[in-house]
Amino acid sequence: MQLDRRLMLVAAACVCTACATPRSYAPDAAGETRQLKIGVGDEIRVVTTDRDRLSFKVEQVREDRFIGVTVEPHAKEPRPPGTAVEVPYADIAMIEVTRLDARTVAAAAGYVLFTVGLGALAPVFVVPVPP
Repeated sequence: MQLDRRLMLVAAACVCTACATPRSYAPDAAGETRQLKIGVGDEIRVVTTDRDRLSFKVEQVREDRFIGVTVEPHAKEPRPPGTAVEVPYADIAMIEVTRLDARTVAAAAGYVLFTVGLGALAPVFVVPVPP
């Protein structure tokens, strides 16, 4: 019984963490960067063609560049949080976007509730084995 509940919790944790997993992309042209549909409020990590790395929250999306403010830096990112940055699309070698999709979060929450509810009902349907 305890093992079943632990497995359900592990499954629920796996489903919930899939909602905000970052996805990396290496654009070949500025037009491909625009197709990612990055908007204001998205948090992105960028590696530039000069091998400069930075993580920032997008404040403006212009025709040829992203404008934002750096967030807590990851490894090998020299800029402190709160620094204003502008990254032209032409300078992007790799981009990683982290965004929360409301539909995915709602589906994951529904799955967790269903799994927990099913686990609560499981003892009711157990048929005892005669000796």
